[in-house]
Amino acid sequence: MPDKDIQQHDVPPHARNLRAGRWSESLVCYAVTKCVENRRPVLRSDAVADIVVGCLDYLRNDGRIRLLAFCIMPDHAHVLFFLLGKHSLPDIMRSFGRFTARKINELRGEGGPFWQEGFHDHRCRDETDIEELLTYIEHNPVRACLVQQAHDWPYSSANPRWKSSLDREWYRSVC
Repeated sequence: MPDKDIQQHDVPPHARNLRAGRWSESLVCYAVTKCVENRRPVLRSDAVADIVVGCLDYLRNDGRIRLLAFCIMPDHAHVLFFLLGKHSLPDIMRSFGRFTARKINELRGEGGPFWQEGFHDHRCRDETDIEELLTYIEHNPVRACLVQQAHDWPYSSANPRWKSSLDREWYRSVC
């Protein structure tokens, strides 16, 4: 029987392959990717970044996650975080998706679905995995030829603007 801090979640049949065996484990690092419905390139703005990072800050301050990295690309977002307490990964992502969709739709004067259903996640195996994913996430705009240096992308944790939104000191203290 799984530990009480580990939860397996029921999934709809159409998502079985994507989410087969998905577990939520407290104090484990997850890399998550969430895509905009139909991959519309609508995330590239300061106002949208403020909504997304504001939601991540809320989740941090509420004791649900410890944030290590993020990157908001034009049509998707990457996040690297530690899951805390009794909050499941699907619950965190549902909260994130609902809040940001509502706020971004309000900002854009639109309605209806904003994010694609579901998300892709990867449970980090060790410190090396975490460091590689952190680099991958922050260098995504460089690989996409949006900037030449990762810190130049204004919607990424590599940019100094967002330093106060990260829990890297916490991470270094627990490793």
